[in-house]
Amino acid sequence: MAQQKPKLVYWKQGLAVKASKVYLDANFIVALAHPAHIWHANALALLAHFNERNTGLTLSSLALNEAIYQLMRLREKESDSPEAVPNLSLWLDDILLRSPLLRLFEPPDLAFHRKTLKAIAEHELDPTDAFHYIAARHLNCPLLSNDAGFQKIPDEHLLIVTFF
Repeated sequence: MAQQKPKLVYWKQGLAVKASKVYLDANFIVALAHPAHIWHANALALLAHFNERNTGLTLSSLALNEAIYQLMRLREKESDSPEAVPNLSLWLDDILLRSPLLRLFEPPDLAFHRKTLKAIAEHELDPTDAFHYIAARHLNCPLLSNDAGFQKIPDEHLLIVTFF
């Protein structure tokens, strides 16, 4: 039997993501917050698309923490051009955290963590990717990520939206 793969949606402007909500991976937040990021324009356009369609944005504290860490590292790396990375607290609060479409996700119980551990072992995922995968499956919504590692998970019920 052939190994099943997730369904992929390669989002481009003009296409519709038909979902009532999406789960945000950290790389979407980083692309959105970093004006010099290669995916910044697509992330902004996709956020506008979600706003127009009233699509719920689901964010875990883990994804937010990952994004903040990555953005802080970028700021340190680009310390000679601090304007390249915006003030994190202002951007995250004004643009993302105040969005009426944003809903926070935290694991509901220990069974969630057991599924995460199982995904780490069975799919050889790193712990954070396993968490995001299980969160998207638990919420029964698309995972918004450009991380190609998710595309290797043998789960035909996982929908991944990319925004290259």
